[in-house]
Amino acid sequence: MGSLVLLQRHDLHILCNVVGSLLIVAGFVGLVPIAVCFAFGETFAIPAFLLGSVVSLFLGLALHLPFSEEREIRLKHGMIAAAVSWLVIPLIGGIPFAVMGELLPPNSGLVSNMTFLEGYFESMSGWTTTGLTMVINEELLPRCIQFWRSLTQWVGGLGVVVFVLVILVKSGSGAYSLYAGEGRTDRLEPRIVSTARQILKIYAVYTLLAILVFYTLGMPVWDSINHAMTTLSTGGFSVADQSIGSYDSLLLEIAVMCFMLVGAISFAVHHEVFKRHFRALTVDIQVRALLIVCVLGIGLLTADLWLKGPISGALRSPRFSSFQFIAALSTTGFQTADVGGWTPSARLILSMAMIVGGSAGATVGGMKLIRLILLVKGAHWRFLKTFLPKGMYVPRRVGDATLSETEFSEDVLEAATLTFLYLALLAVGILVIVSVTDAPLRDAIFEVCSAQGTVGLSVGVTGPHLSAAGKCMLILNMWIGRLEIFPALVLLQSMGLSLMSKKRS
Repeated sequence: MGSLVLLQRHDLHILCNVVGSLLIVAGFVGLVPIAVCFAFGETFAIPAFLLGSVVSLFLGLALHLPFSEEREIRLKHGMIAAAVSWLVIPLIGGIPFAVMGELLPPNSGLVSNMTFLEGYFESMSGWTTTGLTMVINEELLPRCIQFWRSLTQWVGGLGVVVFVLVILVKSGSGAYSLYAGEGRTDRLEPRIVSTARQILKIYAVYTLLAILVFYTLGMPVWDSINHAMTTLSTGGFSVADQSIGSYDSLLLEIAVMCFMLVGAISFAVHHEVFKRHFRALTVDIQVRALLIVCVLGIGLLTADLWLKGPISGALRSPRFSSFQFIAALSTTGFQTADVGGWTPSARLILSMAMIVGGSAGATVGGMKLIRLILLVKGAHWRFLKTFLPKGMYVPRRVGDATLSETEFSEDVLEAATLTFLYLALLAVGILVIVSVTDAPLRDAIFEVCSAQGTVGLSVGVTGPHLSAAGKCMLILNMWIGRLEIFPALVLLQSMGLSLMSKKRS
């Protein structure tokens, strides 16, 4: 394994080329809010976005142009490039947050005052579609900053790699390495570039539909645009102080829940639906698991709220429990209630949902439902093998696919490995947060599950009051959660092996 990720000179050239491409695209994304600055008369904010965009474009071109010759991009390059990019792009994306406070006109009534670390936190939370925030009052933010938060989540939900594949990359083995390096495996079309275009098309159509539905149900047009972007990306940033709860509309909450579930379903299923193969919604194993987990989780949470408080009533308990459980499982993180005041058992249910997450191949975080399915089926198959007569054939089915014993064992082993690593890193984050804050253990567990699951639900631990060490730990949790662990480990291992080889030489 070590030799596979040891970085040689040609590897560094490839990585510079790929990371440079990603930074170039991110730089152009950073120019989009300038249109909002002009639309709302916030021209004072233009230098903030120009600065971030210029830094990203300059660094991207400096890395990309000297190494633009054709080279074979392998999976290790894609994974390391993804890991580096998801550290650097949010760092540059934090510039508008950090400098905006110096640009606000006096007596404007607007507020945007962040340190550079807080800007990095906010940007990482946006690009990773987490939704934890350093903002106290979202409604007092300049419109351009509100939009920038939403845009980072909308782009981050797909991943910058998808946009690079659509804009800059030609088809080939290198395209797949980039695509897989960011944690995607589904092919919607024979060519990866065509797959990326289909994903972007599906994403854009659902976003426009969500804007229309939210506006029709009474949400103001600006709020509809921003919430549609952060719902489909399962990001959860809001332009309202009390998130979706600010609107106090049952119909709107139902619509948001539906679109959160849409965001939690893989693009492969949506691709089939767009081709009018609606049966895909009923036969996909992850969709079935998503609905089963929703029914069980909402039932348990409703019973807990009804019997123990603080929310009681035959109608109120299901309303709040349904919204918050779907917000947790889909890793969107919108809130209609103060979950910090809920019982420890209710918060534990939400924490478990945040750990599991939605479907692989969607915009969600968490461990993903397919891994939970594989672990359950692996345990079931082992149980049958133990008690059934020796030599009796037991089919190993996962959805519509029948796997050989080797394939099944490899899939279960990978799921178990990722689950172990995910929980181990979760434990590290919890220990750090408990050590550097006054938060009780149950609150630290909830907050770290939210960060690493890229959810955004909070019980009050996250905020400007959080220590620098706590902010850095949650930034790492968000980064690890977005990358699904392996790319981060490959990057760290390759850096370690490269340093060791230099010392030996």
